[in-house]
Order: sequence, then C-alpha cells, then structure tokens
Amino acid sequence: MDNLIERYVQEVTRRLPEKERAEVSRELKSNIYDMLPEHPDEESIKKVLNSLGSPAALAEKYRQNPRYLISPAYFDEYTRALKWVLPLVGVVVMAVGMLVGALEAMKGSVGSAQDIAFTISNIISKGVSMGVSAAFQALVWTTIGFAIADHAGKKSKDTKEHIWKVEDLPELQPNEKTRIPLSDGIAELVLTVVFSIIGILFCLGSFPFAMIIIHDQVQVAHIFSAEFLAALVPVIAVTAAFGIVSAVAKIKDCRWTPMVCTLHVLHKLVSMGLSVYMLTRPFIFSAEFTAFMKNFNMPEVWGFPWFGVNGMNPFLIFIVVMVVIGTLADCIKSIVLTVKDKK
Repeated sequence: MDNLIERYVQEVTRRLPEKERAEVSRELKSNIYDMLPEHPDEESIKKVLNSLGSPAALAEKYRQNPRYLISPAYFDEYTRALKWVLPLVGVVVMAVGMLVGALEAMKGSVGSAQDIAFTISNIISKGVSMGVSAAFQALVWTTIGFAIADHAGKKSKDTKEHIWKVEDLPELQPNEKTRIPLSDGIAELVLTVVFSIIGILFCLGSFPFAMIIIHDQVQVAHIFSAEFLAALVPVIAVTAAFGIVSAVAKIKDCRWTPMVCTLHVLHKLVSMGLSVYMLTRPFIFSAEFTAFMKNFNMPEVWGFPWFGVNGMNPFLIFIVVMVVIGTLADCIKSIVLTVKDKK
C-alpha cells in the first residue's frame, strides 16, 4: 500500500526543480497520511490519491514559479518527443554531413600530413555543424508545434485529470546508481556513428591511414595492408549496427533493464570477437610500415619481432589481452547494475 503513495509522490516531485523535491516530498506524504484513516486499506489510499488529482496538475500547484511555454497537459509528451527527435535527427544529418564532406574530400588529393589533418577536420566539422543545426531546428519546430497545440486547446487540463487513474502510476524509479543518463545514450550514439564513418572512409581509401617517414623528405604511407582494410569494412559496419541498437535502447529506457543489458553485452561481445579475429589475421601491417619499423632494430620478445608482416607478435598479443579484459569487465559491470536495478 505504501508503494502506491511512494509512486504517486515520485510522479509529482520528478516534475519539480531538484532543490524543491525533498521538501515537497515530505509535505505531500504528510498530507496524504493525514487524509487517510488510522488503518488504511488499498481502496482508501486510491480514493485519497484520486482526490488529489493527476501528479502533473498537483506538481504545477507546488511549483514556485509556474511560468511555462508548454503546460503540464503537454509537457510529458513534449519531453518524450524531444528525447527521440533531437538525437535521431542530429545523428542522421551529421552522418549525411560527414559523407558529403568525404565526397568533397575525394575530389581533391591527399599527399601530406597537413592534408590528412585538414581533410579529417573538414569532414568532422561539416558533419557536426550540419547535425547541430538540424537538431536546433528540430528543437525549435517541435517546441512551436507543441506550443500551438497547447494554446489552441486541443487537449484540456480538465480532460487530462478526468482520465487519470491511480493504476496509471509507473513503478518506482531505480536507484540513481543504476540509472543511465540520457546524455550517455546520446553521446554513445553520436560517437558510434562518427567513428564508424571515419573508420570506413579510412578503409575505403578516401584518405590514407598513414605514418610519416622522414629522411630527406616527408612521405605518406599506409600502416595497414589493403587486404586487412578491405576485411575491416564489414567488421566496422556490423559493430556499428550493434552499437546503434544498444545506444537507442539506453536512450529509450534510461536505466539498466534486462533488455538494455542484453543488447549492451551482445554489442560488447560481438565487438570483442570481431576485434580479436581481425587482430589475429596475417598481413595486418603493410610492407612499407614493416620495413620502416625494422630500421629501428627493435629487440625481439619471446622470440618474436615486435612488428611483422605475418602472424602474431607481442604487440598484438598485448592489445588482444587488453581488449578481452576490458570487454569482460564492462559486461560484468553492466550485469551487476542490472541486478541492482531489479532489487
């Protein structure tokens, strides 16, 4: 029975500024218990909560500065719309912008380190600028649309209160430690798209993933072999697809639900498996890069050279071990948070 009261109070206070929540929570609980009989049953609690009205309307009465562009009748729908519209529009347009920048870069030539840095910065800046601009326009037009609908009276406050029922109260929110901030999901989505596009462009040869060899002149050469880069394109695409699905699930739920945990762990394990597979392939490094490294006369470790054209070497073994340890640690952490969320 107390669970109903806690859920109701939560729905009221979450709509208030953080500094007001504790005081309002204490006051509202006190008022509710004062309205209840000495030994209340569930029906009497529901009757009191129904008499108080919808949490959205009651929160507005508690608000110290009740000024708003979007009223409580629309505010929940407004925030839910922004939660999806802004990141999705921004990411999609950003990806388009980066592809446009890459196509423009392919028309020119890339022959020096300065050219590479300039090309990369142009592609990223074009994508980010287009994405931010699109997200801002989406924010403006979404806000205007909800404001017009609100002030046109298409959804009255009275109707909202009339259809509200205690049974509509959501479950208590999980512990803050198991909550996934919305910003984390959006950041993961953006970074996944950005780095995946950049990685695929490198692999396709839009500009070289290069090193600088200095003798009497500056030269640009590929670090990785063409065979390795060609095989890496589908790996990046598959990993990006799993990452996007995982990020969208985090944006949707904003907490460690079993579904979010499953998608996150699946993404990490797929990424780990594909990474280990690619790092154990022969012919990872180009002949130019291998020849360049041999000039340093680097010592052997366990009888293997640090860099070689064929087979594994201590450098790659170290990377593989770090990838596996990091992935397993992240998966265990997400599972622990999911278990705590269910308690």
